[in-house]
Amino acid sequence: MDLLDAICLTIWWTEGTRARLDKRWKNTFNYSVEVTNTDHVIIKIFLKYLRERLGVRNEKIRLQLQIHVGDNQDDLEKFWEIETGIPRSQFNKTIVRPTGNKIGKSKGTCKVRIHDKKLYLKMANLLKNLRGVVHR
Repeated sequence: MDLLDAICLTIWWTEGTRARLDKRWKNTFNYSVEVTNTDHVIIKIFLKYLRERLGVRNEKIRLQLQIHVGDNQDDLEKFWEIETGIPRSQFNKTIVRPTGNKIGKSKGTCKVRIHDKKLYLKMANLLKNLRGVVHR
């Protein structure tokens, strides 16, 4: 495990989601790998890790933005498309929240989502190993 592994697993540990019950099916879990952040650099580093270290293909990655009323949705979607290299055809519907305090200053919040149980379990195991090293 090197520095990029440690950084990206920590990003997932702190900014990501865990397996959770799927509301649609009884006793079924959702094992999506997700990270949400406003900082495009954090998102780019995490995507680099997914692509280069874990072999995730671009086609499997979905993005979802949260923006505020008054923000330019088209401009923000273009921004995240360019920064991430993910085409807008792979964006889930953008969520528009009530007006925030920083209209025009924020680039929105970006959620990276990959539905892949095998990837989730692999990352969970890597994180378990990292946590073991840290807690010695």
